Amino acid sequence: MDALNATISRVTEATTDKLPKNVSEWAVPAAAATAALVVGLNLVWAHNREKDKSPPMVSSWIPWIGSQWAIDKDPDAFMRAAQKNFPGGVFGAKTTGRTMYYVTESALINQVYKQPKSFAISLVQMEWGKNCFSFSDKALFGTPELTAEIFPHLDRSMAPTNMMGLVESFEHFLKNAIKTCPVPAPGSSVSLQDFVLRLAHRATGAAYFGPTFDVEKFWEDWQGFDDGVWKVALAYPVPLCPHFVKCRERVIQRFLEYLDEPHEPSDLIGEQERMARDIAKMDRRDLGVLMMSSYWPLMANVPWGSFWLLIFQLQRSEGLAPIIAELDAAGAAWSSTQPDPSVSYLSNLTAFFQSQPHIPLLQSTTNEVLRFTSDSYSMRGVVPDEGAVLGGYKLKKNDTLIMSTRSVHFDESLFGRDAKEFNPKRFMDLGEEGKGSFRPYGGGVSMCSGRHFASYHVKIFLTTLLHTFRFEVDKAKSPGPSPVTISGENRGFGLRRPQGELFVKVTRI
Repeated sequence: MDALNATISRVTEATTDKLPKNVSEWAVPAAAATAALVVGLNLVWAHNREKDKSPPMVSSWIPWIGSQWAIDKDPDAFMRAAQKNFPGGVFGAKTTGRTMYYVTESALINQVYKQPKSFAISLVQMEWGKNCFSFSDKALFGTPELTAEIFPHLDRSMAPTNMMGLVESFEHFLKNAIKTCPVPAPGSSVSLQDFVLRLAHRATGAAYFGPTFDVEKFWEDWQGFDDGVWKVALAYPVPLCPHFVKCRERVIQRFLEYLDEPHEPSDLIGEQERMARDIAKMDRRDLGVLMMSSYWPLMANVPWGSFWLLIFQLQRSEGLAPIIAELDAAGAAWSSTQPDPSVSYLSNLTAFFQSQPHIPLLQSTTNEVLRFTSDSYSMRGVVPDEGAVLGGYKLKKNDTLIMSTRSVHFDESLFGRDAKEFNPKRFMDLGEEGKGSFRPYGGGVSMCSGRHFASYHVKIFLTTLLHTFRFEVDKAKSPGPSPVTISGENRGFGLRRPQGELFVKVTRI
């Protein structure tokens, strides 16, 4: 025991001799070690925080409603304020019980379009198919032919090399519709919106579905459906849109009546009908829904492009004269190359525009209309189980992203200091960065397949109108320099709708 005590005593003395004799000997090393530990822990914490950082959220104090009222009141003002508060290019907002993330920078939108395996539109399409168009669950989830064969058929039919027959048919039926188009009595005026849209629907409906298709039979119901479908697409609860639901059902019924009667559809629609009946074995109501959902994407936007161009130019001092003069000059050049130079280009507008004539002002004005009025959300859903990262922000599986292309189109660094103004000549000298950020048709694998037909539609429709009718603003019924402005209606689903009406006196030339 004495030996053990002696050993312990020697060890204790040796250890004690090695300890610091005063505070100054141990305080500095201890402080340095502690500081190193704190810095290390903070770096790890900051790395993990950055790795798992969620997009910032627009604050809202109303339960469930969230930011819905603010967006409805003035969507452009809402987006400008959110971009100013959250300059990172991605932010979230709660609306009617749902969170959506807005992507507002061109580079980040490009990233989403280039990663279809991480950000897919298919998740959103199914939701729209059910809520907006009322496809049955059997059609959406039990009919693989719908997405594997029928939808790809529609896309292929709209390819530039396959659609020219449809373009020629549209030109033909437009000329027929114009012959019987009623014009107001001398001194009277008509709503330009009503005049343009009805004429466009009559011609396009006949080109798609044949001469027996009469859009006038369901005109008011179609307007009711069109007025509400974009709201449902943006997650407005369907039960809160009863008028939309009633109009939708009546439109579907009209398409079913069309299918039950002898009809002569275009090749596009005829083949779609055959595939739906014989291959997909779709039931009767879903077949009517398919017809409606095929017609809506085109008519919900294309005629509005022609309408907006007329609106903007009629409210400008130069009017429509420069565009008409450019068309006639290009038309004369085209006619001079034909076997019979005396034949006017107006007799074959399909061939004329297919020759890619030199019409920079019309092309620039059309693009400016799309830039200024389009509001395509081009929505995507997050696919991977582990989520995805965008702009340094962590997104969870099934999160919904909105590509806010309108925010990009009003970016002054891309489109000039006057980006908030309508400038018909903007695209005549726009820089490459601006042109590369111009996305009126969305982007990626889901870019609008009908964009080529839409381009022909607008050119043929406007050229025909401008050489058939003379439009004069009725200043008594449309006072002020700009009686029509852009509303928030149809935001996210194509071209915005107008606020106000322009009444015009129409005379045949």
